[in-house]
Amino acid sequence: MKKIQLSIITLVILALLAACAPAAEPVLSVGTKSYTRAELEAFGTTSADYTNKDGETTTYEGVLLSALLADAGAADAGGEVVFVATDGYEATLPAKEALACADCIVAFDSESLLTVMPEMSSKLQVKDLVEIKLD
Repeated sequence: MKKIQLSIITLVILALLAACAPAAEPVLSVGTKSYTRAELEAFGTTSADYTNKDGETTTYEGVLLSALLADAGAADAGGEVVFVATDGYEATLPAKEALACADCIVAFDSESLLTVMPEMSSKLQVKDLVEIKLD
């Protein structure tokens, strides 16, 4: 009888702990939508190479920017997209260019996100990305 009671108490405690686990926090806002890292990864990942001003090439893994923007409702956007970093830095790109870029991604970099925009201005390579505004 004591073993059954102990088992029931253990199960109740485990259930309470599981219910109290923090929900995944959104890591990126795009327009009016927010995404967790798991939701971003669910888009499927692709790689993109970026060559810096010193000629060093790095390969990044991430989500296609065009797919993310389309999911957030920017497919018909005629304005601009604004990439916002945690420190307040902003970079702006016409929405049509962002949607048309076949190799632009929002990349996973350790615990943060960044834009990887091959063949575009280095000013568009935004580290610690937290928001994409749709203007």
